[in-house]
Amino acid sequence: MSAKGDVDVVVVGGGLSGLFAALTLRNAGHTVVLLEARDRVGGLTYSPVSKVLGSRVDLGGQWAAPRHRRISGLIARYKVPLVKQFVRGERACLQGSQTFFGPMGTVPGLSATEADEYKMSLKRLYEAMNGISDDPWESPDARHLDSMTFATWVDQVPTSPRPRASILRMPGAYYGALAEEISALELIYKLKTCGGPLWMSDTEEGGQSRHMMGSQLVSEGMAGELGDTVHMSSPARRIVWSHDRAMVQTDSATWRCQYVVCATSPAMTSQITFDPPLPANRRLLHQRFANGRNTKAAIIYEKPFWRDRGLNGNIIATDGSLTASYDLGGENSEHGILIALFTGTPAYQVDALSPEDRKYRVLGLLAQALGEEASKPSEYMDQVWAEEPWSAGASSPFMFPGAMTTIGAELREPCGPIYWAGTHMSKEFRGYMEGALSAGEAAANRISARLGAGSASYEKGATR
Repeated sequence: MSAKGDVDVVVVGGGLSGLFAALTLRNAGHTVVLLEARDRVGGLTYSPVSKVLGSRVDLGGQWAAPRHRRISGLIARYKVPLVKQFVRGERACLQGSQTFFGPMGTVPGLSATEADEYKMSLKRLYEAMNGISDDPWESPDARHLDSMTFATWVDQVPTSPRPRASILRMPGAYYGALAEEISALELIYKLKTCGGPLWMSDTEEGGQSRHMMGSQLVSEGMAGELGDTVHMSSPARRIVWSHDRAMVQTDSATWRCQYVVCATSPAMTSQITFDPPLPANRRLLHQRFANGRNTKAAIIYEKPFWRDRGLNGNIIATDGSLTASYDLGGENSEHGILIALFTGTPAYQVDALSPEDRKYRVLGLLAQALGEEASKPSEYMDQVWAEEPWSAGASSPFMFPGAMTTIGAELREPCGPIYWAGTHMSKEFRGYMEGALSAGEAAANRISARLGAGSASYEKGATR
């Protein structure tokens, strides 16, 4: 094992959060090394090339709203293709063997009474959001909300089965979590920091209004600027630390530094050996901060045949069979380009299948909603993120009931020279790419202030 020279900061993790932290620190004049366990950057953004399209498609995160200023700036900087979400036509909703159709923004198939119940549930949810403080563990109703799962919270809102199922989709859609395992406080807090479920699902100017075609290009652009400070296939195995310095060991090298940014999920951080061990509350926090399940498929067709039937390619389900599908082709797309998301409960139904059986299952659901042609794509790809060794699940870790109000205050506190990043750390847009960038920037700013260079900013170095 070779010893390396001193640097100001070692960043562990080459996803959006770690890369943005590294660039922010470098542009403030600090020396940085970034260690990435994979042989690629991007973390939970992953954009393989479609043989049919000759361009990249996304098997990880890809949506970005105009309100997401950091990711929007990077999209423009690296000239990443950005497409307005196609929504012209009706969406489909699966319920067992039945398929219902209706406008975007509705749950097709609900009766008038059921639709009213769904609206009342959303109203109650927004009322709960309004009572959440910036530090959620200090909210007036924090202990009550944190004492129950989100499923228990929904049980307190009288609804019939399909409206209830529609509300219970949220933990899976936004965390890859089951409603029966996530803290109600955790979910309601996330919804508030992300603008609320109506904005998050809005396809005009909200959270699903625009998507990239090749979101990994953002990370590759940042890595290109960082150059040889990025070390691939270099998982951090051990961090030796004291109150004012640290040493980070990989399989082939040791890096000495003043500060460390761990820009990984708690599940991945727990695989690193810390010497001395992290404080007990921090270790407990990592144990109670789980990854959800998230699987995504990209399916390419010769043409977007569903549009001729007045459908927009968007599918939801109230039976737990899938989370959603979307038409990613854009208004004038020659090919049909769909993605299908399986998060939380739907992921458990497809993750354990063989690749062939999973493909058959996915195409069968699309065919039920869009027609038999959906079972005959030109190209099919999928990614089971729970099986990815350096991710082990979905993009937004979540806390179990009781964790946030007992040890949640430890969330953003450093341990000596070790600071934390990742989208789960963000005070805004948690779970989004914007949240990852925000958390990376926040960690970099805190370290930069300690190093004596004042507040760091990626934008300060943008004209280099």
